[in-house]
Amino acid sequence: MQARRLALVGVLLGTAFWGLSGTASQALFQTYNFPVLGLSNIRLVVGGLLLLVFLRPSRPQSKDLRILVAIGIFGFVGSQISYLVAIQNSNAPTATLLQFLFLPMVAAYEALTGSLRWSKRWTATMLLAFAGTFLLIGGYSGEAFHLVITPLGLAAGLGSAVTGAYYSLASKKIVREKGGWWLTTWGFLIGGLVTLPLGYLGLRGYSLSPSEPEFLPVLGLVTFVVIFGTILSFGLYVAGLRHLPATETGVAASFEPIVASIAAYVFLGVRLDPAQYLGGALILVAVVLIAARPAGDSTKMVETARSEQRST
Repeated sequence: MQARRLALVGVLLGTAFWGLSGTASQALFQTYNFPVLGLSNIRLVVGGLLLLVFLRPSRPQSKDLRILVAIGIFGFVGSQISYLVAIQNSNAPTATLLQFLFLPMVAAYEALTGSLRWSKRWTATMLLAFAGTFLLIGGYSGEAFHLVITPLGLAAGLGSAVTGAYYSLASKKIVREKGGWWLTTWGFLIGGLVTLPLGYLGLRGYSLSPSEPEFLPVLGLVTFVVIFGTILSFGLYVAGLRHLPATETGVAASFEPIVASIAAYVFLGVRLDPAQYLGGALILVAVVLIAARPAGDSTKMVETARSEQRST
């Protein structure tokens, strides 16, 4: 029980850092025109190297490489790039709320694989998530539906939800065996090395000298994103999966869009339309309903998790 409480606190801190780093990233993109691919690659490479130096994790075994590469590239790289592109083409609160659709996706996957007994509760939950997304991304003007964010921002936000659902589900077994920080370190390094050419292309045309007034703010924002918004946020979240189910972790992670919305309002003056705030609230209600599901709703997933916990 104490381990679960500590895991919950860790996830709360990690998601708060995520929310704050989303606002920092928005400032980098919209105020200082920092390249998305450059920031994503810096996060992965620098974060992975720092973790490697300080934690000195064991080397991956051949049996771990396949899932490690998949999580590193599709999970960590995919989620970071799509999330940052969503911020660049909308704003931090909207991108964060779209990313949060990963939890209904997790529940739908569990239902399809037999880990979750479908019920009217889940039908209502999915309808809430759908309605919330509809209100968040657009509305009707007269008789025509229109988007209040760019199509690219919408596509990137949904992409971040898909990749977030993937690494939340795919990482559970290896986290139990190796630990969350082990996965975070090697996942970052693999993802960073794969995207190094893209990061170079993104940063090649962007330069700041120490004498320019923008240099220190950019350096401070990038440092914050790397340390707090990458290393601590991913590490604390993934480590929490060792003691919390993916869906239960999500209810703690609902703290992230709240922090992102407050930070974006305080530091950048970002305000959403009333309908968008209502849509975000509906998405968070869906998240809470999923995470607070009755114990009888879960079958195979609980049995599998207990079996893996005994084996480790």
